[in-house]
Amino acid sequence: MQTLKPSPLSTPLQGPQRKAVLRVQVLMAEHDIRFVTELWKRLTAMGVEISHSQLTRVVNNSTKSLSIDLLEGLASLFDCPVSALFKDG
Repeated sequence: MQTLKPSPLSTPLQGPQRKAVLRVQVLMAEHDIRFVTELWKRLTAMGVEISHSQLTRVVNNSTKSLSIDLLEGLASLFDCPVSALFKDG
């Protein structure tokens, strides 16, 4: 009896595993920020330009890119080094 191997085309494509995971939700909780809207207001008051929907993707860890301005704004807001915004995935 012959065993059939799955065709490469029938195997679902998987994206690369994320190596960096954002900790924004954890940091928000630690700083008593309950809603993305509150975080967005604080960041925009600091001069960080980001749409509410993009910030939601950042908080949900589903964004594909981050600006240096946002990283610096989050680090300043949470009073931590930029590296503390991430954990290994």
